[in-house]
Amino acid sequence: MMEEGPNVILRLPKIRKAIVASPEPMVWYSKKKMELELLYLEWVNRVTQCTDENQKVDDSDFIIQAIAMRNIEILIEMSQRMRHEGIDINDLSSILERIFM
Repeated sequence: MMEEGPNVILRLPKIRKAIVASPEPMVWYSKKKMELELLYLEWVNRVTQCTDENQKVDDSDFIIQAIAMRNIEILIEMSQRMRHEGIDINDLSSILERIFM
């Protein structure tokens, strides 16, 4: 069933037409979503490594800060692209929430 997933989606006429009509935005969005998901997984791993016995996270860790900055950069880039396409969303947290729905 997992192998047939993309083929099932392509059978849906509206989605198929959207992919055929404009493949570049779909590929760009997929890449950004995957990068955000990978950053989230790396963040979870790093936070568990940087947590002390009192469950306090060391926020001064360079990698945690770098992951947070990259997340913000990606969300700003997505916000700019959405504004360019006529969608007005300025709240980065709502963009992140919609991506991970």
